[in-house]
Amino acid sequence: MNSRYALPALCLSCFFLAAGCRASKLPPAADTEKAGRAETEEMFFHSLREQSFRYGTLSARMQVELTMPAGKTFSSRASLKIRKNEWLQLSLQPLLGIEAFRIDLSPDSIRIVDRLNKRYLAESFSRLKDSFRVEFNFYNLQALFTNQLFLPGETELPENAFTRFRRQPAPDGYTLQTRGASRWQYSFTAGRDRKLYASRMIDTASEHTLYWDYADFRSVGTQLFPMKIQAGWSDGEESKGALSVNYSHIDTDVPVEIKPVIPSGYERVSLSQIRKMFEQP
Repeated sequence: MNSRYALPALCLSCFFLAAGCRASKLPPAADTEKAGRAETEEMFFHSLREQSFRYGTLSARMQVELTMPAGKTFSSRASLKIRKNEWLQLSLQPLLGIEAFRIDLSPDSIRIVDRLNKRYLAESFSRLKDSFRVEFNFYNLQALFTNQLFLPGETELPENAFTRFRRQPAPDGYTLQTRGASRWQYSFTAGRDRKLYASRMIDTASEHTLYWDYADFRSVGTQLFPMKIQAGWSDGEESKGALSVNYSHIDTDVPVEIKPVIPSGYERVSLSQIRKMFEQP
């Protein structure tokens, strides 16, 4: 990839890596499933849900690194700000804390500002869903960045959501599997300690896979939070790239100022132009 496009790709990948996911409904559990087992699964789900990371606002500093299929690697300092269920802002600052790129997400829209080339993208989530054929939204991306279980394409995880997941044994824990509206299968790995360690999104027809793994849990106030995220995507055995996030500092429930301002004089670009950017050699 041309170096001119390296940092825009890094910025955009944080969104499009997650947005490559879409889902479909699992068949109902076997009628022979015993009531005692169902109750145990419900209890496990609720304990996992109860111990999930809780916050009203989140402010974090991090280092992000993108590895492309050809093996080229690009990295940048970054900051993340979240007002839960309202706004998410990711700012890339590759040099001396000066912002070069910014992603602003709200429940209904996405804005990307490229300060290096003085341009921006502004689109609705509904248009992105139609263009990329995904069942994924603001709330799902928010959940991935904050170590949360989620239902694809939905806004919350209600108490009765355990009926939408199927639990399977896994080393040192369990996987919780669900599907949404098509052929994608979602699998979340949780330990017996009720921590969420991994998310897997698999296209059962093409073997296209996306993963999002959590590690290095540390105390943030009275809670534990994974300071390292390793994400990636592949087609079968062929890797299509990887994204790593290393949090260095996290604050919760403090005032967070988010200014989704697009500077005057910037050129608006389209989704087709963004796609062409990724196709550059």
